[in-house]
Amino acid sequence: MNMMSNAVKKVDASAGGNGMAAGSKAAAEHRIPACWAYNPGKNNYIPVTKEPFSAFPTIVDVKKKAVWCRTCHRWEYITAFSDNKLKTSCGKLYDGPFVGRRSDFFYGYVIHENKGVWDLCAKGQVVSTDYRRLFDMHYQIDTDKKRIRLGDRELCDADDLYDVPCPELTQAIMDRLGDSYERQYGIKPSVSSGLRGMSLVLGYMLCPFNINFYVISRHWGLQPYDENFTSLSSGDTPSAENEMFASMGIRPTKSVRKLYQMHPYGIIGYAAAHDLGFTDVNLLQRSTGHNWYEFFNHYLISFGSGTITYDVRAPLRMFVQDMLAVANQKTVWNSIERTVKSFNAGNDEARRNITDALNMYQGMAELLTEREKREILREGFNLYIHDFLLRRYEALTPNQRRNSALAEENVVFYLEPQFLALEYKSGDAFRTNPKTKEREPVPDEERWCFYVARDSHTLKRIGSEMDNCVGWGYSKAVRQRKATIVYAMHQNKYKICIEVTPDFSVRQAFGPRNSILGGEAFDAYSEWCKEKHIVREKVFRVAMAPQ
Repeated sequence: MNMMSNAVKKVDASAGGNGMAAGSKAAAEHRIPACWAYNPGKNNYIPVTKEPFSAFPTIVDVKKKAVWCRTCHRWEYITAFSDNKLKTSCGKLYDGPFVGRRSDFFYGYVIHENKGVWDLCAKGQVVSTDYRRLFDMHYQIDTDKKRIRLGDRELCDADDLYDVPCPELTQAIMDRLGDSYERQYGIKPSVSSGLRGMSLVLGYMLCPFNINFYVISRHWGLQPYDENFTSLSSGDTPSAENEMFASMGIRPTKSVRKLYQMHPYGIIGYAAAHDLGFTDVNLLQRSTGHNWYEFFNHYLISFGSGTITYDVRAPLRMFVQDMLAVANQKTVWNSIERTVKSFNAGNDEARRNITDALNMYQGMAELLTEREKREILREGFNLYIHDFLLRRYEALTPNQRRNSALAEENVVFYLEPQFLALEYKSGDAFRTNPKTKEREPVPDEERWCFYVARDSHTLKRIGSEMDNCVGWGYSKAVRQRKATIVYAMHQNKYKICIEVTPDFSVRQAFGPRNSILGGEAFDAYSEWCKEKHIVREKVFRVAMAPQ
């Protein structure tokens, strides 16, 4: 993706000093036309005097080099294409726009401004070979509050910012915004960005002098309206990029700036590798690849005042520092590189195992021999190392476990009453004694009893007994109320482990060693779901604890 350059165009000082006269002149020069329509001759959008009418897009299949002929009502091969027109094998000529089957096409826009608030109606249609449906999307752009709304919903996620308005209207809005920055600062930011449509408008409003900064912040997992975002950027000042580097704790040398311009996302891996303790410039530059970015992006890495945080930072940093004491930077780097590649190449279960292995290393580092550490260094963190550390922990004596860093203080979870109410005992509560013929209660150990984990030690016990990652990876998620762990016991053994989401659906449900539920276990689980009104579709999968 081509990102925004930091070049800015200086203007004559007198232009910023003419007060209201200059402002009125600029506003008049960049008054945005109210109506825009698709122009089939040039394949673009142009201002029009009236609200645009719907178009008749031409449906094409690029792979098959075919076009849907509206006259013959069938697919025909494309025999020629020139001046935004194509010819079919049956001799018909069709204009653009050219769209795929069952796609959306915006044929026009209507925009009105009132005191810095623009109401934009994007007029579109769903296109297919057998039907056509018109629809409108109503946006509100508030340049003072720097907000974009779609109907009643405020937009801030890139996935919600559709590719509207058209490039020509986007440029008109950008020119109008640029006038205000020019009057305020005497400079007008130039734009060359891979962002399009509403994404570009929002990025320009939030951080006009460096849209790259807006993009990076979004990939840190920060909402642009959060306090964390505004603390990282001064917004409407040319120093936003310098503040970004300062927030990452790295010195923006000429080579770093050049690297950032070439690989904007790469600066995340660079800052993280530098934070781990690597100083070799050649190695740091290798951290700008896609693999490193994906690894840290998974854990939603964030930055602030030179402090870097993500869920496995502490164990990963401890491992690097331990290994640098016995090996050179390149050797340690290669080990982390193997970890990163294994993580990105694996599925959710593999990623969970690597996360667990890193957390276990942090707790057991003092108990590992130098030979064992070198074995981990050679392998990198993967399933083999995860299983090795798990066996190593299980082999510890009770006294060693107490002295291990993994034996942290018990943390009590503050759970809402509605989640505590998920506890349940499946099966009949009473039975008839065959000898006395009297009704008697069924002991709990003979029923399937569902309990809610209320502290971190309970999670550790579940993880140890069921041989899963609950003990290592879910304490933080439960503390932050992003998950609730429910477990079931039968005949004094742990049989089922369930992760319940905040909206009372099930993210995953498994037996010991992440086995699929079946037989009596599945029947008990189904009864629990029915009694507690739990959504249970698509539950038999392994998923990361939400971070």
